[in-house]
Amino acid sequence: MNAWINKKSFVGLEDCTWFYNGAEAPPLQGCLDAVAEYFNYRGKGPHGRENNTKIEQACKVNLARLLNGKPSDIALLSNSSEIISMIAQSFAFNKGDNIVINDLEFPSGVLPWVLLKQQGLEVRVVHHKQWQVTVDDIMEQVDERTRLVMTSHVSYLSGARLDYRSLYAQLKKTNALLLLDATQSLGAVPVDMNETDFVVCSSYKWLLSLHGMGILGVNQARTAEFQPRAIGWRSVHDMFGSERFESVKFHEDARRFELGYPSYATVYATRFSTDLLLEHGIDRIEQHILKLGSKVIDRLLICGYEVMTPKDPDNRAGNISVVAKEGEAIARYLSEHNVYVWGGDGRFRISIHVFNDEEDIDKLFHALESFNNVRESAIK
Repeated sequence: MNAWINKKSFVGLEDCTWFYNGAEAPPLQGCLDAVAEYFNYRGKGPHGRENNTKIEQACKVNLARLLNGKPSDIALLSNSSEIISMIAQSFAFNKGDNIVINDLEFPSGVLPWVLLKQQGLEVRVVHHKQWQVTVDDIMEQVDERTRLVMTSHVSYLSGARLDYRSLYAQLKKTNALLLLDATQSLGAVPVDMNETDFVVCSSYKWLLSLHGMGILGVNQARTAEFQPRAIGWRSVHDMFGSERFESVKFHEDARRFELGYPSYATVYATRFSTDLLLEHGIDRIEQHILKLGSKVIDRLLICGYEVMTPKDPDNRAGNISVVAKEGEAIARYLSEHNVYVWGGDGRFRISIHVFNDEEDIDKLFHALESFNNVRESAIK
C-alpha cells in the first residue's frame, strides 16, 4: 500500500483505534494543510477567488472520476440532507402518486417524504428481511404511480449493500426515478452515477474530508428537464442579466442545483482527500476493506455476536453492524479505552477504512472482551 495510508498521515490515530468511519473519518493532516491553503488565499483578494474556482473545478473532476461521470454532472451544496430535501420539494406530486423507501434508511432519506404526505403523497416503506432489502422487495412496491425510489447503496443501520445497478435496470422500464444515497459507500467501494438518476453523498465520512459539503451527481439521461424549486445566484446563467427581475434561466447541467458558494475550506480538503483516494484506487481500497471485514465478522461470530451485516463480501462494504441492546454502553466503554465505534439504535457498528489493519482488529476484540468481563463481574 502507498505510504500515504500510514496512520501518521492522520491527526490523532496514534492515540486511538478508529472504527468510527461510518459516522466520520479521522482528519487527514493534508486536509488541515489544504484548509490553511484556503485561508492563505483568502488574504489575496480577487486572486484568492480565482484559486477557489480552480480548486473547486479540480474537486469536481476528482468526484466525477470517483462516480464515473463528468464534472458538469456534479453539484456542491451544504450537506446531503439539504440535497435530498431539495429534490423531494422539487417534484410536482399529484394526489395518489407514491414514492418507495425502506426501513434501513437514514432519517434524512425518510423525513422529506413523510412531510409530503400532507400533500397526498403515498410513502411506501419496504421492510427488511434479516436486515437486508432486495431489489425484488423494492420492485414489488413500484407501480405506474411511483415517481421515485429512494435508497442507500450501503445501509447506515445494517451495513448491507444493495445491488442498485440491477434496481436501476428495472426502474428504467418505468417512470420512477432512482435517488441513491452513497454516503456510506463513496470512497470505500465503486459507485457509478450512470446507474442511477441522482446520487448524493456527504464529504466527511468515507471520502476522508471535512464537514460542510453535500455532493450531488445528476445523470442527465432521465433528469434533463428536472428543475429544482430552490434557486440562488449560482443556479442561473446570468445573475446580473437585464431580465433577472422578469424571468429565470437555470443552468442546463448540475449547477442548476447550486444556490451559493460552497464551503471552500471543505472543497480544498476534499480535493486533497479525493486525490489520495484516486491515487490508491477504489478497487484496491475495497479489497482491503472487505478482507479485513471478513476477519472481523468471523471473529464476531466465534465470540457469539449476532451480526446484522451480510457475510458475503458482495453484499457489504465498510460498515459491520452487530445486534446489541447495550450498543451505546459498548461504544461508550470502548471509547473510554480509545477504541472508537458507533453505538445505539440496538446495535454497535464497526466501520473499516483504508488505514485500518489487523492490529486494530486485535485491539477492538481485546476491548470487547474487557467490556464483557466487566459486565459479567457486575452481574455476579
